[in-house]
Amino acid sequence: MSGRVFLVIDLDRCWGCRACEVACKQELGLGVGPRPMRVEETGARVLAGALHRDFVPTLCQHCDRPACLAACPAEAIFREEDGTVQLRAEACTGCGACAAACPFGVVEVGPDPGLAVKCTLCRERRRGGGLPSCAQHCIGRAITLIDEEALEAALGGRGHWRTGRVVYLSDKYSGLGAGLPGPA
Repeated sequence: MSGRVFLVIDLDRCWGCRACEVACKQELGLGVGPRPMRVEETGARVLAGALHRDFVPTLCQHCDRPACLAACPAEAIFREEDGTVQLRAEACTGCGACAAACPFGVVEVGPDPGLAVKCTLCRERRRGGGLPSCAQHCIGRAITLIDEEALEAALGGRGHWRTGRVVYLSDKYSGLGAGLPGPA
């Protein structure tokens, strides 16, 4: 896939199995501690007379205006040509400025060796023609990687929200993105 990419997450298809969390940690060789991908539960709610329990896969949004990039004094965080926000581990000093600046709380400083950890949308896998590990291992097929040209068709008139390269879709959350600020 060439050009700018988007990770599309269909919230209506996610049932909280957390296979994406496990796949991400395995791909990045992480043990206990940092979780660049985490599935958050929204809790029980009644929708159209039925009880629902919903889940939101949460990861680096690869923001259009990334606060982590602006905050990094070592210039270890950069924007890739495909639009994703990447981290040069060899340049990271472990100061934590990027983690403190992230409005989504998804950039973390790991315990060993104390360097920043974040989603890369599996940059190396994609360079080899593969999918991000979370998308490949999503049992519910809730996570998809697409290029910019396919984005409008993927939205299909559904409620959606994004601040960068990650787009959340839902029919259940009809007001998704309503009243929220534009891309960050």
